[in-house]
Amino acid sequence: MHVYLRINHTYYQYQTHERERFMFLSYFLEYNRYMNIIGIGLMFLIAFFFSRNRAAIKWSLILKAFVLQSLVGIFMLKSAWGRAGVEAVALGVQKLSACAHVGMRFMFGNLIDPSGAWGMIFAVRVLPVLIFFGAFIALLFHFKLIQRLVALINGVVHPLLGTSGAETLSAIATGLLGQTEALFFVRNYVGVMTKAELFVVMTSGMSAISASLISVFSTMGVSTAHLLTSVSMSIFGSIMIAKMLFPDDPRASAEQQRKEHAVDVQRPTTTNLLEAIATGTSDGLQVALAIGAMLISFLSLLALVNYLLIGIGSGINSLGAAAGVAWRLPELTLDVIFSYLLCPFGYLLGFAGEDALAAGQLLGKKVAINEFIAYSSLVSTQLPERVATIMTYALCGFSNFACIGIQMGGIGVFAPERRAWIAELGLYAVLGGALSNLITAMIAALLI
Repeated sequence: MHVYLRINHTYYQYQTHERERFMFLSYFLEYNRYMNIIGIGLMFLIAFFFSRNRAAIKWSLILKAFVLQSLVGIFMLKSAWGRAGVEAVALGVQKLSACAHVGMRFMFGNLIDPSGAWGMIFAVRVLPVLIFFGAFIALLFHFKLIQRLVALINGVVHPLLGTSGAETLSAIATGLLGQTEALFFVRNYVGVMTKAELFVVMTSGMSAISASLISVFSTMGVSTAHLLTSVSMSIFGSIMIAKMLFPDDPRASAEQQRKEHAVDVQRPTTTNLLEAIATGTSDGLQVALAIGAMLISFLSLLALVNYLLIGIGSGINSLGAAAGVAWRLPELTLDVIFSYLLCPFGYLLGFAGEDALAAGQLLGKKVAINEFIAYSSLVSTQLPERVATIMTYALCGFSNFACIGIQMGGIGVFAPERRAWIAELGLYAVLGGALSNLITAMIAALLI
């Protein structure tokens, strides 16, 4: 009897073990989740291949940042507490934006309403918010709240990741506010940042969208919860990719490294409350004007490139027709070219067939034009719910060519001497932001 029970118990344990192993394998086979694991590995390989200094990569930092990014995703996607916390923070930021809308409505009236017949007008819906945030952050800096926050973050994060307080604050503020608003948090530190630190600021700016745009995309039909989760995960994801593509210089002396990671709690340059408001408002206006001008020029030049590509394709087709060749080139534009180039990433996200091609087209629109056009296409395209959800993460960033102009305009106002660095690192930052968004989407696909 005892022998029978022992054999039966052993057989039950074996069946349980086999069942658990089958469930584990079936989970990763479902929705092609195993492709997400392969995709994450390939994203790391791409970042390693394009790294400016592979030998200087601190793999302990990369591993810690990846673990933190994954834990944020698990907490946000699997825990109601996590989603409630971030939604509360985002709600506070949206309240600030609502305060800005009071002044904007006084100036522009109903033009700020994106549901009107005129749609969303970027110049009156987004840019004026920067003026308000400029004044608000100047007030915080005047009362030394920003300086203390930078010092606190430096004390907590530096021992863990080895990043400075200013660059880490920029990544966190970008995840909460957006890249242009976050610049006001580190405006007094940009001019003294190293090139590696500035690259973190640029990459984090490319890896997330602003809270004001989250509200806009939500009204379009994009999931607010997934947008919030994506920008939260991008905080550590952007640092991770930035430190792979452009790691800190290991040849610096110990004293230089100490100075690079130290945070100087700077004294306010304003003498009273009114001066702080006036200075912040003036700085916000300069940033808004610079960004608007850069967007006009960059988007116009991209349109010129598209016209040239269409003309070249039409000329080739005319020559082919004259030679009796039946085959014709499709109408070529930057977003079409990038849609084919980025189609393989659709498979790495776990999609197949038409869904993978649609993912490539959406990624192409985001890189070649901007995320607003990409999300508009996502909402209007009838994609399966899971595909649309994962693409929400993949598109949730400013990693496009026009954003280089935004950063030159925004950062250039506070540190004109850094514009050469921004121009040098601009395409690298677009790559870093895109890789960060794709890794975030692949982690999310593993959890959804």
